[in-house]
Amino acid sequence: MKKLSTAIMAYTLALTLPMTALAANAPKTEVIAMHKEYQITVNKNALKMQPKVINNVTMVPARAIFEALNFTIKWDEKKKELHAENGERATDFVIGTDSYIAYSTHSIGMTAPTSLGAAPVAISGFVYVPVELFRIILDNENAVLVKDGKISINAAKVSKETDKKSTQIPNPFVNYNTVEDARKAMGVDFTVPSLLPKNYKQDDISITNDTEMKMVQIVYRNGENKLYYRVSQTSGDISGDYNEYETTKTVSIGELKVTLKGDKGLASIASWEANGFNYCLMADIALSVEEVTTLIENIK
Repeated sequence: MKKLSTAIMAYTLALTLPMTALAANAPKTEVIAMHKEYQITVNKNALKMQPKVINNVTMVPARAIFEALNFTIKWDEKKKELHAENGERATDFVIGTDSYIAYSTHSIGMTAPTSLGAAPVAISGFVYVPVELFRIILDNENAVLVKDGKISINAAKVSKETDKKSTQIPNPFVNYNTVEDARKAMGVDFTVPSLLPKNYKQDDISITNDTEMKMVQIVYRNGENKLYYRVSQTSGDISGDYNEYETTKTVSIGELKVTLKGDKGLASIASWEANGFNYCLMADIALSVEEVTTLIENIK
């Protein structure tokens, strides 16, 4: 990690999606334990832990697999972020954020952030990630095989030449300079906040290039803190957040029914649906209910 330049780290953080999010009326997260005979092997060595299925995505225990692949692990409890590296390749991901990258520890270059359909999630003290992450971190499409009740993960040494090229995963977001440009690209006249919490300013505008779910995301920044605003015409969960919060409640803001989730009386997530649109507000640093209410009342 120390081998990366400050610029690369800033780029990584800038492209990482928010830690907290929840879509309005999202379906309950479905966690299914695999059959006990469903086995994980890493370099032909069987693991004792079992995979799980979360919202139709096969999830595997991150630490156990990384350690079996001779990666070192660092856990940041405050950020809920896990860093893994093996001297050649590294990755960072955040609990609750469906965005994954991989990069070289000794040269400039990284994969673009990509969604794998489910965010990292902590279950009974263990962090689970999509098994497809290991194709990315090992830079090998054939590194993962799921077949006949078995998940096989095999590491192939990454050559220096391959590492320099650093296989690029298509960036799921396309950036735009203005809200009006994004509206034209979306083909709809979506609304945006006209009044932000103190010291927040617009920082980034982008649209997912996923044909199944087009979504605009606007990032507002206050120093290192970010506030994310998402709009989609796709119903259901557009967040990928499976974290548990102390409080979940529905409040009335004008004519809207808004779902708030957070801890200690603050709101990290606000979500609602109106006029055919699905909205999400996600804050790195939780906001007061009053701040969220004012923000939503001023979305025009």
